[in-house]
Formats: sequence, C-alpha cells, structure tokens
Amino acid sequence: MATEQKNRFFLKLLLWFVFLSTLGVGGGIFFLLFAVVPIEQSYTDRGWSQFKIDSIMKYFVLGWVAFGFALSFVYYFFIVKKNRWLWSWILVTSTVLLTVAGLYYFLNTGSGLVQGSQGEIVEGERFTFGPYPEKEDLIRLQEQGYDGVITLLNPALPIEKPLLDKEKSNADAANLEFHSLPMLPWVGDNSKSIERAKQIIKQDDKKYYVHCYLGRHRVDVIKQVVNEELGDDTYALRFMQPTTLERGGLIHFPEQSILIGPYPTDEEWFTRIKRGEVKEIVSIMQDDPAANWQQKEQQVTSEMEMIYTPMPLPPYPTKEQLQQVVDYVQALDHKVYIHDFNNSPAIDMLEAMIDWETALSGELLPVLSCGSTEWIGRKMVIGCEPNETDNNILKSIGVSQTISLDGLTEVEQYEAIKQAKKQGKLTYFVVSNNEQQQQVKQQAIGLLYGSVTRGEEWESLTLKQGIPTKHERNLLIGPMLDTSEYDSFALKSGVAQLILLYSPSTMNEKAIKVVQDETTKRGITLALIPMVNNYEDTLIPLIEAENGLNYIMTDAELIPVVNAYIKKF
Repeated sequence: MATEQKNRFFLKLLLWFVFLSTLGVGGGIFFLLFAVVPIEQSYTDRGWSQFKIDSIMKYFVLGWVAFGFALSFVYYFFIVKKNRWLWSWILVTSTVLLTVAGLYYFLNTGSGLVQGSQGEIVEGERFTFGPYPEKEDLIRLQEQGYDGVITLLNPALPIEKPLLDKEKSNADAANLEFHSLPMLPWVGDNSKSIERAKQIIKQDDKKYYVHCYLGRHRVDVIKQVVNEELGDDTYALRFMQPTTLERGGLIHFPEQSILIGPYPTDEEWFTRIKRGEVKEIVSIMQDDPAANWQQKEQQVTSEMEMIYTPMPLPPYPTKEQLQQVVDYVQALDHKVYIHDFNNSPAIDMLEAMIDWETALSGELLPVLSCGSTEWIGRKMVIGCEPNETDNNILKSIGVSQTISLDGLTEVEQYEAIKQAKKQGKLTYFVVSNNEQQQQVKQQAIGLLYGSVTRGEEWESLTLKQGIPTKHERNLLIGPMLDTSEYDSFALKSGVAQLILLYSPSTMNEKAIKVVQDETTKRGITLALIPMVNNYEDTLIPLIEAENGLNYIMTDAELIPVVNAYIKKF
C-alpha cells in the first residue's frame, strides 16, 4: 500500500512537471508568435527605441512565466491532487500536443509567418544567397547544377539545431555537398567560419547555395567576403545604412565612406555596422578600465575582421585635435565608423568638421547679455539680439555669420536655415521671441538631422490621411499631405527632402503638379519617383544622401508596400 501511494505521488509530480514544461514551451511559442511579435511590431511601428521596447516586452515574458506557474499549480492542487485522473490526462495530453504543434509551426520554414520575414534570393554565377531551403528546394538546386549548400545556421542555438540536422540529411538525399559554417546573428566569434568561407571561395569553382535562417543578416557578411575575395562587387548588398542606434543617432557621409555615432550594442555591431561593409572602427572614447568597453571592442572588431584604431579625444576637443581624426579617416580608402560612447559634444564637433570643415567650439553654451542660447549640433546657435560684446563671444566660438529671423514668416525662416546649411557656414540666428525660437529650433534640427531624440517626436504624429511610420531618426513614410500640412507639418518640422513615390497608372499629372506647386511655394526640396522596375535604385541613394528629415509620401494603398520594402533592409 505504501509503495502504491509513493508511486501515485511520483506520478502526480510527473504529470505536474510535464504539464508545466509543455505549457511553457508550446504555449510560449504561440504566445510569442501571436501576442509578443505583433505587440512588439506595433511598438516598432510607433518608432519606439529598442531599449524602450525591450523594457516593456520583458514584462510580457515575465507575465507569461507567472501565468504558466499559476496555471500549473491550479492544475496540480485542484485536479491532479484531488485524483481527477481523466481531466489530469486530458489536460497534460493537450499541452503535449500544443508543444508538438508549436514546434512544428515554428520549425516549418514554409509557413506564411516565416516567409513574410525572409529575405529575397540573390543569384550569382557561383553563389546564390537566400533563406533556409526545404528538401524540395535542395533537390531543385541539384537539378539546376549546384554542387553544394553552405549553411550558416548555428547548432548552439536550440531552435536552429533541429533545422541543421534536417538539412544535412536532406542535402545527402539530394546528393549535394554540405558545408556547415556556424555563425551567430549577433556578436560572436564568427572568424573561423569567415576564414572557412574564404577557403571555399578560393579552392574551387563549384556552385553553392548559401543561407542562414531568414537569408537577411548573416548571408550579407558572406556576400562581403565573396566580394572581397573576388575583388569586385559581384553581389550587391540590399542594405540601407540605419541612422538610429540604441545610444543615439548615426550620421552617414556616403561620398566619404564615413559613419559617425555612438558605441553600438552587441546586436548593432553585426546588423548595423558589419552589414554596412565597415572595414575600420575609429574610437574616440577615453580609456575607462572599470567599464572595459575598449577591451570588449577590440575583441568584437577582431572577431569581425575589422581594423580597430583608438584615437581618444577629450570631452571638448580643440579644432587641432579634431582635425587629426578627420585627416586620418578622410585619407582611408575604405568605409570607417567613428564613435564615442554616445552622441557627445566631441561627436557633434567631428560631424560638423567632416561635413562643413569647421565646427562651433566651447564647453558651454554662450551666455549673452540679452539671455541664453541653444546649440543645433555644433553648426548653429539660436538666441536673442547680441550687442558688440556678444558678437565677440560668438566669434570666439567660431560663428561666421549672424542672421536675424525676427519678423520673418516660417517660409522665410526655413529658407534662411536651408541656405546656411547649403553654404556650410557656422551661423547665429537672432530670434527674440521665445515661441518663435522653438519653431526655428525645430526647423533647424529637421533640416540638419531629422531628429536629435532618435525620432521620439514623431511617435504621436497624425496627419489628415493617416499616421506616418517612423523608420529612422530622419525617415518617415506616410500618406499624401493635405494642402495645409505643407505648412503645419513639412515646413514647421523642417522636412529637408520630400519624396513622392507614385504609381504612373493611378496618379495623374494634375495631382503631381499640385505637389510640385506646394513644395515650390515653400522652397522644400522635392523628388519625384515613379514606382516602376528598380525604383529603389533611385530611392535609397536619395535617402542616404540626406541626413535631414526625409518624408516619403505615397497613396494609402501603396504605404504598406513601401513600409515592407524599407523594413527588409
């Protein structure tokens, strides 16, 4: 009798454990796919930072864990412990089936949810890049003359291990060579796999299909390796340089192959720096043994085969110190990323030096006899009417021209700021009225940087025909503007470039003429791009060439198409 009771006790514990674990895995997968992912995407669409999203999403995860434990205890104390065996077995069987279904759905790369996130297949003479191939895909590749498959899946990731095992078996069945080059989709030691890829490229002229899970991030690194080894740009990377990082904004100078911004997070090193074909990192951070950032960075750059060059600067460097960094990076023949820990005054000064060949100096904002002032990066200052003494102060920090905006219309303010930007002159704008001063500040930030708060000001933006989507600190995609919104939004926000994406078959010349007239009245730069084949070849360079605010507007039915296209980058 005692033995039977003991066996029943252990059976009950086993049932409880199986219920808890299978509910956690199976329910967790569906909770992730149909609750966490859509919620996170909604936050992303609002333009929230990844740090803010992660801070909120962890409560959803913790909530699910708490819910799972609570439900398992209800199951144990009110069903299993009370010897309700029929319901005990029905419920535990249900959670087991839930787990099986969840794993099947998640590992089935042919599902609509997975396919919607996959990158496009890029074919080449020797290498084709794309997402995870199923058995029928491998058979088709063999029939098309491919010699092998190169997988970048990593067995260290639990979700990729079964896919890797399945693929090896499928490759054998399809009579294809199978090469496993494990890579992590974030910072990790991928150097061995990159070196092995170089050997495969050099050792033969066989044809390979190269893939990771989605065919979007890790494959881009191998594309770079192939281009480097072959000495050309055989494989164009479908990549638009992001301008928003976790610790601040990133400025892109495509003509000089220079990026400047904050210290990347672990994920950003891979997805936003390495994928951007950066070959060298120049750190202006001062040594901080306690934080150990420099040592970590040396390891990361070594693993990613990037050159690491420390050029530490003080918080408020002199122009001579700045010029040393600028001269060094401008003499390079490859892409370089300069960074501090965040968007510091030194970064602002370097950005101005690279862009305008000069920068406003000084540790503190100049305080004039008439009142306080405000920086716009290290290119412009806004404040009240200066006297002769004040002018000497402004001259000492580098101001080369003073322009009064008092009494001007918003159109005239916009044009004055735009002209100073075009001329590259360090400018002091006189604005006596506090309300007007904020308007000028908003216009200047928009024209120069889009946003200095990583786009947080766009989160609540609503236009008459819809809500725009913020993709980066300087990129919004939204509906056609109402006539009044050329003033209330485009002009007031300092839109530097308005891009009209249109379908030639649905938008007539009269509607296009209206847009041209409204932008011309206000001096807003307008680009017209018909959505025909390869329209992105025109669109992406336009966006990347403008660090100020880009607003892409299009018909309502085309907005999802454009949003989806930009997100693929």
